[in-house]
Amino acid sequence: MFSSLPRRLEECPDPMMKTSAPMVCGQGPKTDRCVKKTMSTSKGIQLHHLPNDVLRGILSRLTMKEAVRMSILSKKWSRLWKCYPKLVFTRATMRGSNAATTGPAKPLRTRFIRGINSIQRQLKSSNLNKFVVKFALRKRHTPHIDRWINFCAASRAKHVVLDLCPGPKGSSDKDDKYSFPLHLLSASGGSCVKSLSLGFVYLTLPPDHCGFANLKKLSLQMVHVTGDLRCLLPNCAVLEWLSLSKCRMDELSIGQELSRLHYLQVKYCILQKLDIRAPNLTMFLFAGRTIPILLGEPVKILEATVELITSSDCFSYVFTDLVDALSHVQSLSISFRIETKVINFVKNQTRLTNLRRLVLKIDIVGSPEVTGGILRLAYLLELAPALEELVLHMCCFDSAIDGEPNEDAYRPHPHHHLKTIKMTGFYGLLGQVELALYLLRSATSLERMIIDPVVRNNWFTPSMGGAKPNIDRGTSIALNKLSRQEFSKVLDILY
Repeated sequence: MFSSLPRRLEECPDPMMKTSAPMVCGQGPKTDRCVKKTMSTSKGIQLHHLPNDVLRGILSRLTMKEAVRMSILSKKWSRLWKCYPKLVFTRATMRGSNAATTGPAKPLRTRFIRGINSIQRQLKSSNLNKFVVKFALRKRHTPHIDRWINFCAASRAKHVVLDLCPGPKGSSDKDDKYSFPLHLLSASGGSCVKSLSLGFVYLTLPPDHCGFANLKKLSLQMVHVTGDLRCLLPNCAVLEWLSLSKCRMDELSIGQELSRLHYLQVKYCILQKLDIRAPNLTMFLFAGRTIPILLGEPVKILEATVELITSSDCFSYVFTDLVDALSHVQSLSISFRIETKVINFVKNQTRLTNLRRLVLKIDIVGSPEVTGGILRLAYLLELAPALEELVLHMCCFDSAIDGEPNEDAYRPHPHHHLKTIKMTGFYGLLGQVELALYLLRSATSLERMIIDPVVRNNWFTPSMGGAKPNIDRGTSIALNKLSRQEFSKVLDILY
């Protein structure tokens, strides 16, 4: 790996490895004699005299670069290095390789490939704990990558990472992706693989694929999946963690239960439907279009985060489809868009009975004088009867206009558990004012409500300079319309 390293030494003792600290084995008049005895004994003990099992344990705790350096100490260390269990090839770990090469400098990608090939030739196929390659390689490098995957399979690797994703300025041409030979892993060492992470590859799933019996973690990023994941996932009976990011597949629909799955992340994938039966799911993250989501009644789900990417009003989808899919969730965060002019909606019979914390990141578009679209959010108190904390991060794309709120727009719905409310991006739209009044009057156990005119935590956050007129107007409206004696003990307006 490092051509600048000196030639291996012949059984050279390492003076740094001697035990030089005395061992105090007692107190009293015999202490000095005990210390002298310990010191005289420790002078003959050196690191390479330890049993091989102990030395392998020491080697496994070193980085790959440190392990290479240790291999030059003696023939014994050289033999141990050939069974090094953690192969991690990244820009950082390969920096400095081939440093002594004469002549013109080779391209970074060429040096990276040659460095891996050089190390692989030194190693034996043994039980490998970790095999990691993170570098923007492409289809034309297939012979090299195939050789590494074959070595990985022969070594019965437990944790495999092949991340070929391009950098910020790299090419993302999908036709230049490497085709991952899944059959090599499943044939030779499939029963050993516990985690598999792939990035920027083609993945072809044959109908007769037998899966990975011990796979607990699967991560796919920028992967083009050909075939049906139903051929793979049901055969991963102990799968606990699944992440799909920027992947392309027709749909993610698994007919059988994934009873061990407790973490599911699906972000920015081209999907028509998400249907995974995971009754023991505890964490769910989703970012994408408004598609059908079916999770099979995950009664243990603790937290869910959903980001909806759409240019239209999503209120009905959020409070019907998502509520049905996540009816048992305890903490929920949703990013979506609503329009002020949309008023009517159909109430859902499902209730979020376990929900304690709700964070909504809402983009509000439409005429600022229309209130109905924003007032629909009052339905939250009816939908989540045990809610304790409500956070509304709002981003309005229009300025507020003068007007008087209709304080009888919605009849208060008493809520006895809500203690904390925070509204950010309060520009003073009539709908915002009426919603704030409704929440203040309905939350009978409210301890604190914060009104903040600054836009926070939304995907679009205007500059403070450009937003200052709206912030000042929102502060003024909040002080004029909400600052009343009846709310003085709980209302806090930031300005």
